[in-house]
Amino acid sequence: MLGLEAAVLPQLRDCDFGSWIGLSLEEVRLKAPEGLAVWLRDPRAAPHGGESFVDVVRRVGQWMDGLSSNPRSILVISHTSVIRAAIVHALGVGPDSFRHIDIAPLTRAELSAFGERWTFSALVPLKDVR
Repeated sequence: MLGLEAAVLPQLRDCDFGSWIGLSLEEVRLKAPEGLAVWLRDPRAAPHGGESFVDVVRRVGQWMDGLSSNPRSILVISHTSVIRAAIVHALGVGPDSFRHIDIAPLTRAELSAFGERWTFSALVPLKDVR
């Protein structure tokens, strides 16, 4: 409908939550409170057997860096973990910052690249999109 070329990219998949897939945060808290506490505190931890926040930031950052020579605009529709990872990568901050970024559903994040340097421009909630 928009006349865009769509592709599913494995680099932009959601975080692999391992044994926690399909569980709500409350269910994880009840099932594995110690593991959840470690996971929320340490961005390198993956007590669920899936990916850590560091893994997600690395995966998304590698994809972004592969675009640096591509002058086209790209629309990515993805999960909050991927958007957080992209923002962390663009800002060049450590993975500890990952958990401090809150993104509401249907929020638009604007990032741009100039050569190999990424810039994070804005988070725009759906209610503010015109």
